Amino acid sequence: MRRGYDFVIAGGGVVGASVAFHLAELSDAWIALFDRGEVCSGGTGRSCAIIRSHYSVASNTALTLRSLDVFRDFREALGEDDVQCGFVNSGYLILSGPGAFADRLADNLARQRALGADTSPIGRAEARELHPWLELGDVAAIGWEPGSGYADPVATTLGYVTAARRRGVAVFEHTPVERLHLASNGGPAKRRVTGVTTPDGIVEAGCVVSAVGPWTRGLHADSGLSDDAEALRLQVSRHVVLTFGGASSYGSELPIVKDLTVDNKMYFRPAGGGDVLVGTGDFGDPLEDPDQMTAAAPGELVSLQQAQIRARMPAFEGARLTDSWVGPYDITPDWNPVLGPAPGLPGLYLAYGFSGHGFKMAPAIGRCVAQSLLGEAPDVDLQPYRPERFEEQALLLGAYGAGSIS
Repeated sequence: MRRGYDFVIAGGGVVGASVAFHLAELSDAWIALFDRGEVCSGGTGRSCAIIRSHYSVASNTALTLRSLDVFRDFREALGEDDVQCGFVNSGYLILSGPGAFADRLADNLARQRALGADTSPIGRAEARELHPWLELGDVAAIGWEPGSGYADPVATTLGYVTAARRRGVAVFEHTPVERLHLASNGGPAKRRVTGVTTPDGIVEAGCVVSAVGPWTRGLHADSGLSDDAEALRLQVSRHVVLTFGGASSYGSELPIVKDLTVDNKMYFRPAGGGDVLVGTGDFGDPLEDPDQMTAAAPGELVSLQQAQIRARMPAFEGARLTDSWVGPYDITPDWNPVLGPAPGLPGLYLAYGFSGHGFKMAPAIGRCVAQSLLGEAPDVDLQPYRPERFEEQALLLGAYGAGSIS
């Protein structure tokens, strides 16, 4: 291992891997990527990997549109013939009941089209043609994105890591970044990050990119950044994903569905093997330590999701639970990521708080972060995601309230 790099990236999930690849693609810098376990062994590996551009924050739509182009032609985007992301172009339906959400959905579809998104309002009959399983009697408004879909989170991340390695990035698995290495030149106000401490010693860096997601609080415990400071407003929660099997096989080509008619903003998509995967768009269960995350699915949640999926798709009457898993979300007050230099701590770039939608943004975010680190103008302005926005009361608030569809 070299003792120093131009850039050290902490975190081998999809965001860290994308940043590493794009830094190497755009520069001749010395770059190292560190992960506490195997790459993609944290939150990314448990992602449901849904890819859609339906957001009510304009910069989110801009990022996801660029990312969607990458997922559609992953090999060409990475310049590698032997990588894959497993993208399935299933399309994406979003359902709203009557009232305020229906009005917001209609307004938002118009705003998205103005940004270049391929999305439109459709009626119940057309929605049933696209997804014959759906019962839509309580639905007042429907949006449709034909180009969206879902992918394989592990294959995607490994694709970025493979391409990064071939461009000279040093990748260290099972090598946790234990803490940031700080240097001081004239007191606490003059501190800067000059590298990281690993089990193998100190690794110096011109800049450290912190992309450890739900583990951000632990990494920054000694940095002077805290949950009460303007630069680190973060909560971690536990999300449960369920799969159900019914009497008939659920086809892999069926559209993803986001259901805003239910309180937990349920979503579902094909899971493979004829099952349906079901998750929630709400906060989940508070979690103090992502390393102490229990794997059990609460019985009341299983019953609730079973009832909700049965009401939306009567063919799932008598559906049985076939699998479940949990994953951590790193959530900011406005459910949008923090991207930018750490205030008052030179040498550190923050990339956390993706709040359940980091995977679908990762290709574009990796490129934009790399461009910013290299002093270039990013494809999408990242200023809206600056750490200082919380102190400035400049939150990125979505049209549908708190949740990962902001």
